Amino acid sequence: MSTQLNYQNFIKELSDNLKSINQKVLLVAVSKTKPLRDILGLYSLGQRDFGENYAQELRDKIKATTKHQDDISWHYIGQIQQNKIKYFAGKATLVHTVDSLKTASMINEFCLKKNLFQDILLQINVSEDLNKGGARFEEAQELYSKIVKLERLNIKGLMTITEYSKDPEHSRTDYRKMKNLSLDIEKRYGCKLELSMGMSNDYRVALEEGSTIIRVGTKIFGERTK
Repeated sequence: MSTQLNYQNFIKELSDNLKSINQKVLLVAVSKTKPLRDILGLYSLGQRDFGENYAQELRDKIKATTKHQDDISWHYIGQIQQNKIKYFAGKATLVHTVDSLKTASMINEFCLKKNLFQDILLQINVSEDLNKGGARFEEAQELYSKIVKLERLNIKGLMTITEYSKDPEHSRTDYRKMKNLSLDIEKRYGCKLELSMGMSNDYRVALEEGSTIIRVGTKIFGERTK
C-alpha cells in the first residue's frame, strides 16, 4: 500500500476517533529515514508537520523543502547532542526531547549567540524505562521551574514515550499521570501546555487521556527497514 493511501486511511481513522472524544490533535508524521518524495506526497494531501530523529537529516530536509517553508513545520524528536544543536536550533518548529537543565542550557546558550529563540517540550520518562530518555517523573516540576527561566527557550508542553507493549491499554496509567502532571504545572504557573504522547500503536489511548500531539510513523509510512 502506498504512503499516500496509508495516510488517507489513517486520517479517516484519526478523524473518527477524535469525533468520539470531541478533541483536536496535532499529527506529527514521523518521517525519519524516509525519502523526500514520500514527505512531499503527504504535503500534497495537506500534512504539514513532520518529525525527524536525526539532526543532520532534519537539516537536509529543511533545506530541500525551502519553497514550502512558510507552511511546513519540522519537529526534532531525536536525542540531543551538543555538537548537533546547530542543525535544529532556530530551525525546528518544536524540539520534543529536552530532558535536563544541562541540555536546555546548551540550546539556550547557542540561541543567545545566534540571536535565536526555540520552542521546546520537556521529555518526561513517566514509565521509568531505562531504554527511554526523559527526566524522572518526580523531578518534572522542579525541572520546569528552572528551564522556564531560560530567556531563549519557550516551554510549550510535555512529551513522553512510554514503555512499549503490544497492548495499548498498558500505557493508559502513564498517560493519565502525564495529564495530571500537565494540569498541576498549568495551575501552578498559570500557563497552557501541549501534551505530546501516543504513537502508532497506542495513540487512541493517548487521545483519550488528553494528548494534544501524536507522533505517528509506522501507520503512515509503513515498517522501517534496517
